[in-house]
Amino acid sequence: MTLHETQLVAYAAGAVIHGTLTVLVLKLYRHTTGADRIEAFERVAVCLAGFFWQFGNLWEKSGMFHPIIGEVMWYSALVTFPFLLGNSLNEPTYGSRTATLLTGLGRALRYPQAIFTLLAIVSMFQAVFGANPLFDPNFAVRITLNMMLFYIVLFVILGAIKKRRLRSVGDHPSIYANRMILLLMPITAAMCIVVLYYPGALRANASWLELAAGMMSIPSTIGTAYRLYRFPFMDTFVRETLTGIVLLTAFCIGLSTGPQDHWWPLWIATLAMAIAVARAPLSRWVERTFLGYTESAEQQEERVGAAIHNLRDLAEFDENAAATLRKEMEADWVRIVIEPASGAAFSVPIPESPQLSLSFGPRKHARPYMSRQWQVARASALQIAAQRQRLKREDSERRSLVEKHELQEITAKAQMRALQAQINPHFLFNTLNTLAALIDGNPEKAEHVTENLADVFRYALDSTRKERVTLDDEVKFLESYLAIEKARFDTRLSYSFDVDPAARSLSIPPMILQPLVENAVRHGIGQKIEGGEVRVSARLDAGRLTLRVEDTGAGFGGERPGGVGLTNTRDRLRHAYGDTAEFRIERLEPEGTTMVITLKP
Repeated sequence: MTLHETQLVAYAAGAVIHGTLTVLVLKLYRHTTGADRIEAFERVAVCLAGFFWQFGNLWEKSGMFHPIIGEVMWYSALVTFPFLLGNSLNEPTYGSRTATLLTGLGRALRYPQAIFTLLAIVSMFQAVFGANPLFDPNFAVRITLNMMLFYIVLFVILGAIKKRRLRSVGDHPSIYANRMILLLMPITAAMCIVVLYYPGALRANASWLELAAGMMSIPSTIGTAYRLYRFPFMDTFVRETLTGIVLLTAFCIGLSTGPQDHWWPLWIATLAMAIAVARAPLSRWVERTFLGYTESAEQQEERVGAAIHNLRDLAEFDENAAATLRKEMEADWVRIVIEPASGAAFSVPIPESPQLSLSFGPRKHARPYMSRQWQVARASALQIAAQRQRLKREDSERRSLVEKHELQEITAKAQMRALQAQINPHFLFNTLNTLAALIDGNPEKAEHVTENLADVFRYALDSTRKERVTLDDEVKFLESYLAIEKARFDTRLSYSFDVDPAARSLSIPPMILQPLVENAVRHGIGQKIEGGEVRVSARLDAGRLTLRVEDTGAGFGGERPGGVGLTNTRDRLRHAYGDTAEFRIERLEPEGTTMVITLKP
């Protein structure tokens, strides 16, 4: 790569950098008022002068157009730099008398410098059009470089004074901006010194020094723009620009000093690999040194994500997540709200929760949110959405588990109540009295009653340890129960079963039909002198099981029949099947009651 090609690449990169800065500061100018607007206008002028300086050099060196136009551009930009630098001295001095005096001196010199700039531009145009200039343009260049050197040294001195003051007030953004000025401005000052006071070195390395001098506007302009620290992506711009400048310089030097023989392709590949390897650590160094980021964006996102993931309380999740981000972003406040909060600096929607947004209030020390904060905010919104969904799912599972335990407890209590209903003293005494009457008169029937009573007790005890039984087992239990009642009521009670064979293997809660049968016997048949019949049926139709208990007893009046047994049945069905189960009680005509359970097994 020849020196001329290197110059073209460098001036093109410089023009792009200055042009980008000009657009950024111009946007700032359009959205400011008062003193801030004046400051922004001065920064626009500095960046625009840098753009014309770089673009003029590119125009002149390219040879594609008339070189005089490029010369006019870079010359005009050069002689205006001292005046513009003088106007940039408008920052607070933090109570330092030395800084106040130096700032006043620098701003006072801008007035004669304005006159000199105007005369220098007029002299340049006179020389271009063949007239006798007011003074030699080369003399104007030397005066300009001396004035630039003065202002650069002044900026370095003020930066050293401000460094101590900025640390005392804790203005971290200005600390890093000031650090950039302290590092970049001496580079420009060194170039001015070489050009002005070491002409021998200039003659020996004219082309290289010319290129270095042509690029010296970049450090000062970047430092000047960075002091504003107001663009959302200024941190990205500074990182990528400084990293790119160093890598581009290294690449150009490598191409110019490398071998030109058959080793050339290998040398190019080596340079490319070296730049690729060096880019990441160089970018991290720029972030630590000039932006104050002690960790990479990925590391910060991972750390914030871990903090959000460790929040386990759903009820306080939004508040705790907002507190975590408020500390991380150094914001006055952070809120998770349905609509973007009023007065928010910016808001980020939370995915999977379109009605929620993450709103960030102003940052401390009136700092803007940079691209790093935007990146972390967007990543945090994703992490918040994921953790919210996870906590909601865990809460739902926890509630489901609690409901399951409650159901098991209710079922166990219901089964115990059902058991108690079967072995209550009335049932037991009635059965024992029946046995006493049968032992002498009909010992064979007494034996059958005893066997049926044992079956009833055995099934009732087993049912307390099971959540489900087959319909066939339930029917056999009811047959034993009704056989005992038949022995007591004799001809006043008759019963029958009509069970669909396909339904016998289906599972149901144990003793779910016993309260219905008991109610039919006690309140239906028992209340009617001539007695009646109890009919138990089961039908399976379209995946729905219908269980029916009918009696031709006394029926019921205006009130629906109730009691502990029937209430227990309703509760058990609701907890076992939810809304898919139905329990209803109806009158039979001309007399009697029917109780129907419909469920999906």
